[in-house]
Amino acid sequence: MKSNPQTFHLSTLHRGKYMLILLTSILFIGMSMSKVPVQEILKIIIALLMVPLALYVAIKCSTLSSVWVLDDDTLQISNVKKTIVFPLNHISHIRNLKRSGGNLIIINQNKGPSFRTWRNKLFQKEDDLPLLTEALKAANIEYYDM
Repeated sequence: MKSNPQTFHLSTLHRGKYMLILLTSILFIGMSMSKVPVQEILKIIIALLMVPLALYVAIKCSTLSSVWVLDDDTLQISNVKKTIVFPLNHISHIRNLKRSGGNLIIINQNKGPSFRTWRNKLFQKEDDLPLLTEALKAANIEYYDM
């Protein structure tokens, strides 16, 4: 007898794209401020005030929301680019590493490479991570919240 699959929505990022946009923006801000003919202290203040804008743009441009579907036998992770299916008996454990602005979620398998995804909490509405955590624990998957 199969139960209905549980669906969870997480706010995730394409981490490489995020880092590229953020670092390029900060470099561009620094180069532009060096060309502005004002006092150095004003350049520094303006540059510091523009960093949150660069962070916001980087996050909005690299948002990659994902849908996690947990049923009796599998954990399926889908976003607009790809879908990955993990049989539950192949998952050795899941680690949730809390970072500023989000979480790094690592799914370790018995054999094969681990899967990593970056959950974003900045400029996002609340997602279903607490519900997903409870469902994974109820499915007897080792879950480490670090």
